[in-house]
Amino acid sequence: MDIAIIGCGVIGGAFAHHFAKKKSVIVCDKNREKSSDLARAIHGEFASSPGEAIQRADVVVLAIKPKDLKHLSKETGSLFKSSQILVSALGGTSLATLRRCFEAPSIIRCLPNLPMICGAGIIGFCLNPEEDVSPKLKEKIDGLFQGLGLLLWLTEEKLEGLSALAGSGPAFIYLIIEAMIDSGVLLGFSAQEAKQLVLKTVEGSIQLLRETDGVPSELKAQVASPAGTTITGLQVLEEAGVRGILMKTFHATYQKAQEMH
Repeated sequence: MDIAIIGCGVIGGAFAHHFAKKKSVIVCDKNREKSSDLARAIHGEFASSPGEAIQRADVVVLAIKPKDLKHLSKETGSLFKSSQILVSALGGTSLATLRRCFEAPSIIRCLPNLPMICGAGIIGFCLNPEEDVSPKLKEKIDGLFQGLGLLLWLTEEKLEGLSALAGSGPAFIYLIIEAMIDSGVLLGFSAQEAKQLVLKTVEGSIQLLRETDGVPSELKAQVASPAGTTITGLQVLEEAGVRGILMKTFHATYQKAQEMH
């Protein structure tokens, strides 16, 4: 199976490194130097144009910016064959939009998040339920992406929710972690010491939640003793409306994705 990846940014590059472990990979980017460097790094090949990459592949992964889709489809839309699979990682770009751009191939929407780079990501997939799809298609895609993290098949509506929760979520988590590290520095630790302590605190909290199959509110109550330091801090968070702000943040991210269709 030959795989073409069009777009060699962070996501496209991560896919290329993963697929190249088992498959033949062709990469293409409008920055030719970037694609040739990536091809050398993965011991793959690079194509000088998207059309060349598409004509040489069984599976084509689009990892370009959504604003570049219109130009790409005009240039390559007629080159696809019905035997090919197109996997689109374009945020906010619906199956209906993709089908208008590309008539022939089987089309799958894919929503990866950044932690897939280290094999701890979440990748959501969806197909058009009204199209006749081979039963082996999902199996083929699962095998291709296995090892990058949790793989989920969702409706397109839920895929948009996943985009906000898991796709954008890491950025919000990093902001919180950054604030915790800064707090550690304020409390007298070096930046490196604070980072180590914060990461271990976050990792341990998640591990305990997972291993005990606990509910966050229950574990929170175990940490916060009556009239203690933790409940005092929680009071500050609640008075600042942090819970509501986070919910509004995810909802705003979801709404933005809807506007991009």
